[in-house]
Amino acid sequence: MRDNHPPAMESTVATTYSPEYLAESRTSVLTAFYAIPIALEILSTAFRLWVKARPSSKSPLTFDDYLIVWATISAVAECIAGLVYGAPNGLGRHIQVVSADSLSMFLMGDYIFSHFYDVAIASTKLSILALYYRIFETTRFRAAVIATAVFVAAWLVSIEVALGLGCRPLQGWWDAEAQAAGACVDKVAFTYATNSINLATDIWIFLMPIPIILGLQASMDRRIGLCFLFSVGLGTCGISAARLSVIVGVGSTDVTWYEVSLGILSAWEPCGGILCANLPVVYRVLVHGFEQIKSAAARSSRSRSVAVGSGDAGDNNRRPDSQSPLYPDWTRLNHSGASDTTSQVSPKISAGGRPAEEASELDTFGNSIIMVERTFKQDFGRRK
Repeated sequence: MRDNHPPAMESTVATTYSPEYLAESRTSVLTAFYAIPIALEILSTAFRLWVKARPSSKSPLTFDDYLIVWATISAVAECIAGLVYGAPNGLGRHIQVVSADSLSMFLMGDYIFSHFYDVAIASTKLSILALYYRIFETTRFRAAVIATAVFVAAWLVSIEVALGLGCRPLQGWWDAEAQAAGACVDKVAFTYATNSINLATDIWIFLMPIPIILGLQASMDRRIGLCFLFSVGLGTCGISAARLSVIVGVGSTDVTWYEVSLGILSAWEPCGGILCANLPVVYRVLVHGFEQIKSAAARSSRSRSVAVGSGDAGDNNRRPDSQSPLYPDWTRLNHSGASDTTSQVSPKISAGGRPAEEASELDTFGNSIIMVERTFKQDFGRRK
């Protein structure tokens, strides 16, 4: 949301600003950075759905998949709103060359853009939380997931209510005359507050599974790899922080020029979140594909080699080393606190007819998604 500023009068334009200044334009950059996320979001989510729906997959579509589809639709709609209402109505040009009608259209588009942005951000968070709930079955962790999801939903509802009631009349969001005749919230302060909460929530969500992963009985390389996989979304927090700094720094009356950065970051933040949310689902398929390409390239190079007996030809068909950081074997990771952990995965029956102690495991769900077995239990109360 942005402050409304009337364009300068024509006489001021003619006497104050040079032709070079008035000719400056950032519309090409703006258009490119609104268009690229559309392709990335659609391709990423489509690949996720293909991974889940392919014949070799044993995993049906789940609630987190539907949420990420909704997030993708909202993020794409956000970028389309930016393309339709942004550059064609003066965004990327100095406000002195933007007409009053164009400025009003741009601000109305910004209002629409804000709705799609909020829904895309919240839906992505909820999709990640739904994934956490599905793959981690520890009671306290699931309670934390539910509480966080309720908070995210409340955050979205509060923002939508504020967007609907923040200006009376509603046209005050984009019409300077309506704003002057009515009353509006402090738009910069409101945006700063809501986005500060957004950033804090992002950090919390992406750090949530780290304690559980670090508690697994596995090599440090594997635990670090899993931590990276589930917390890679912290990179998106960098975009959120950059966007927040732009909001704080916005104070110029040249709103259509200086808020290009805010618009671009607002388009890329949901895109980054969607890519990070899809990564745990498509990771194994991506790595397997890269390994096949690498193996094929190695075989091709070997076939052109004139050396004899340089190595066993079967090496190229060998599965990558499970210890390799490029293809870590996440399929079995034991919890470090074995005495505090029980598992009922394929239980071995002892002579007395009671299940023998089993290790917790991270299993591959549908050969595509890293998944904690649904019967994973952990007594956090006995941990120090």
